[in-house]
Amino acid sequence: MPWVDPDSSDEEDLPRKTPLNVNGTAVNGNAKPKSNGTSYKKQRISSPMKNIPADICDQRTALPIASGRDAIVEQIRQNDVTVLIGETEVPQYLLESSVAGTGLIAVTQPRRVAATSLAARVATEQGTSLGGVVGYAVRFDESTGPDTRIKFMTDGMLARELLSDPLLSKYSAVVVDEAHERTVTTDILLSNLKAIQKERNNASGKGKEKANPLKIVVMSATLDADKFAKFFTNAKILYVKGRQHPVKIYYSSIDHQDYTDAALATFFQIHTDQPAGDVLIFLPGQEDIESLQNSIESLARRLPATAMDVRVCTMYAAQAPGQNSKVFARTPANTRKCILATNIAETSITIPGVKYVIDTGKCKEKWYLSSGTTGMNTLVTRDISQSSAAQRAGRAGREGLGHCYRLYTEDAYDHLAVSAQPEIMRCSLANHFLELLCIGQNMVHMDLMDKPDAEKCKPVQAAAKTLFLLGALTNKMDITPVGRQMVKFPLEPHYARAVVAAHDLGCTAEVLSIVALLSASSKLFVDITEQRENITEIRRKFRHPTGDHLTALNVWKAYEDLSGESASVRKEWCRKHFVNERALGEAKDIREQLRQVCRREKIDPLVTCGEDDEKILQSLGHGLVQNAAFLQPDGSYKQVVGGIVNCQDPSKLDDV
Repeated sequence: MPWVDPDSSDEEDLPRKTPLNVNGTAVNGNAKPKSNGTSYKKQRISSPMKNIPADICDQRTALPIASGRDAIVEQIRQNDVTVLIGETEVPQYLLESSVAGTGLIAVTQPRRVAATSLAARVATEQGTSLGGVVGYAVRFDESTGPDTRIKFMTDGMLARELLSDPLLSKYSAVVVDEAHERTVTTDILLSNLKAIQKERNNASGKGKEKANPLKIVVMSATLDADKFAKFFTNAKILYVKGRQHPVKIYYSSIDHQDYTDAALATFFQIHTDQPAGDVLIFLPGQEDIESLQNSIESLARRLPATAMDVRVCTMYAAQAPGQNSKVFARTPANTRKCILATNIAETSITIPGVKYVIDTGKCKEKWYLSSGTTGMNTLVTRDISQSSAAQRAGRAGREGLGHCYRLYTEDAYDHLAVSAQPEIMRCSLANHFLELLCIGQNMVHMDLMDKPDAEKCKPVQAAAKTLFLLGALTNKMDITPVGRQMVKFPLEPHYARAVVAAHDLGCTAEVLSIVALLSASSKLFVDITEQRENITEIRRKFRHPTGDHLTALNVWKAYEDLSGESASVRKEWCRKHFVNERALGEAKDIREQLRQVCRREKIDPLVTCGEDDEKILQSLGHGLVQNAAFLQPDGSYKQVVGGIVNCQDPSKLDDV
């Protein structure tokens, strides 16, 4: 691979902003902050790690930021909102000090993998089992208990709690981590936190007996702090310099059309020519990861006996909980670990042992694609931003001098956007629109960091239109009884509408199964190109003449018939029929949660339509009306809403 080898001036040492001095003597380069007459010594936290195992305690106290711990706590104590740039142990600091009072500490993450992984790590650091003092809550999965004080959760889970508790009264502190990713949910959550804090602080100022102020900590790994601080009316900014060593950047001398092939060649170039150290490769999505994993493992088997072994690990959002544990395991002797990851590994999680980073320069982003009067969210492979490139490079410098191989030219880097466009300006907003209306808020009038223009922003227009077509809104933008019932389900609006319709039509049990399968993060069917004809024949028994959804339901019913069999029998059945057992297991968990919601809403989840498939199709039609289309004489399809002509999707279940 041809590389442009930079001179020393090209080495990156991140971050570059003035740090919080770790001995607590300076914040943002200024003198030690005042503490209302109370000295640091009096505010110092006593025995914060008394129940923590000695080895973990030693690891934590060895961190560069550990000696600045008291200064960070003091700043949070003095300020309602703190914008913190860098990596710290703020949740633990809040727990081990008195800053958070007796309430819960929420720590939000944009991704469920980060929320669950960090919860597990912090639970270990606190010397407690997961679900005890430290727990987590993500969609369709929760591990908390009566003793939980730190609750890691996706930003969407905390936002949904607003539906039942508009003031988040059980939380005394909220840490919004990875705020720089600017997801729709994060932006909406920040807006609500700003309003909630004002209301709760005002109540405290009125002398109410149970004052309940709220502390907000906004954490970001990037240096775009000013915008967050300005949004919260000149909030305090702390720049915390963590453990970051120089990283040498190498640019490709040519543009690569096939980034997976380029990553493959670069990995083996590193493996054969460079000293020991693990390699982290950033790829856009799961398909790229699985393809490259197969290629690396195949070529690694052909290496000479004298070469180091190669151990490939993967990390992406759709992985089952615990499946990425190999990523964090110690690398065996005479072995190089190769981690294939999406942008989840940019900032949320630190992977030990990484010395080399290969950056494809690509990521997958959600974008709302519109055609006439209809549209949909889709994942699009796009160039990353300069901010993401810096974060990826920084992963190589956690433990010593690192090396980052960028599979794009320096000129291409110079033309990248400085930061990614906020999701709220480019994604479907239907789900958020409905949830906000249920708590009396209109997105158009909210105090947002970046406000979409209701007249010009297609996602805003599309959200209102979608909810109107689903019967969730009137033409005057008032929420309907159907809409209020839909929002109770932690589902996309289309699927929630199908469940509500199923209740009216008497096929709740069947539609819950279908929606659970559609909501699972993994594909139901395993496709192997070399065995396609064999797979088609084996699955023929599941095929339903009406199409994909009832074909999937047939698979589900067949698997459920094996519920009394051993795990090994069920596993073999899935292998024989080329069905993804993980997807079925995930769907089972989702279905159980949906059944619980049904019971709370006085909907009987056991009602079945028997062999009357027409009722199932009618229910799905209520929810997927924007996806409905008529078959045309030429084999194309014309959408019922909008009249857009589409070609048949070759990946649909009915073809396999």
